[in-house]
Amino acid sequence: MTYLVITDNLIDNLDDLEINELKYEKIKSEEISNSTNVSLFSDNLYKFVTDEFFTYKKLEEINYEFNSKYIFQVKKSNLSKFHDIESLQIIHNSKNVIEYFPWDLSNIIFDNRKKIDKNLLSFFTETESNFRMFLNFFSKEIFRLKLLTSTDKKDVLEVLSEKDDYKYKKAQTLIKKTGNDKIDDSIKYIYKIEKKLVESTYNQENSKRFIIAMKQKLQA
Repeated sequence: MTYLVITDNLIDNLDDLEINELKYEKIKSEEISNSTNVSLFSDNLYKFVTDEFFTYKKLEEINYEFNSKYIFQVKKSNLSKFHDIESLQIIHNSKNVIEYFPWDLSNIIFDNRKKIDKNLLSFFTETESNFRMFLNFFSKEIFRLKLLTSTDKKDVLEVLSEKDDYKYKKAQTLIKKTGNDKIDDSIKYIYKIEKKLVESTYNQENSKRFIIAMKQKLQA
């Protein structure tokens, strides 16, 4: 399990964070092994990197394995790149912070084992701005799936200006589970809600119905 500390400024200890049970030692970024593996961490001691912010790209470049016992510091603006990593724990360097991310809700929509979280649903429909944040992310996921069903992946990468990373591994799995008809229906739903947003004042219930309908459609 890897820990990410979300912070605006680098910190050199974890005393103010509610992770007292976590045993760690401080290291510099230059001490990170390029071949992280379990054998390096046979004890319960984590390695807390204190001198540098990290990004998903930087960890990818060193072939970092997220089941390794490291604690990295990350800026909030870079957090979205980590959204599909399972062996990950997020910690905020501030008290009583609850953050909601569009990919959390999108993942629930595609996962038939999970029910829609009421807090996520409320947050992402509370205002038009919040809903558009989710809709923009979700729409891109759907259109990525649609393009991949009919277009070579290299062309899709170029059109969307994206790299061949975890998003495309996830997309291949979703295409197999979802199917082209459901993807096409989802695009129709997106078009309808976009039209309502343009032609009328924002309505929270319409947004809630859209999200619930998307989950029902993609789970059917």
